[in-house]
Amino acid sequence: MTSKSIRTLFVSAAAFNWLVGLALLFDARLLFGLFRVTPLPTEPLFVQLFAWLVIVFGVSYFWVSRDPQSNAPLIKLGMLGKASVVLVCLAAVVSGDVSWQMMILASADLVYALIFWRALRSLR
Repeated sequence: MTSKSIRTLFVSAAAFNWLVGLALLFDARLLFGLFRVTPLPTEPLFVQLFAWLVIVFGVSYFWVSRDPQSNAPLIKLGMLGKASVVLVCLAAVVSGDVSWQMMILASADLVYALIFWRALRSLR
């Protein structure tokens, strides 16, 4: 990946996280409803805490976009965060705690995790 494409990737990741985080903060039930995820969340505190973590991770992606080489550890953290979302969602689907549609939402994190890995390899 070129330096420019890595920077663009992390600007898009920041924007994605900010949009998802804000959607979760302001109307998580609408977001999940759009994807037909059931059951809808019922604990606002936990949804809001998660939303703020998503937003904060977005800040770290923006920092990476400004200087990918110096912020390589944040790329690793981002990969871990994105992969964790996918694994937690998959476990919830397999256990029957949430509908399979949750994986539609988590698939974006899987794609970003894989592209983050590719970007990190390009920096070496």
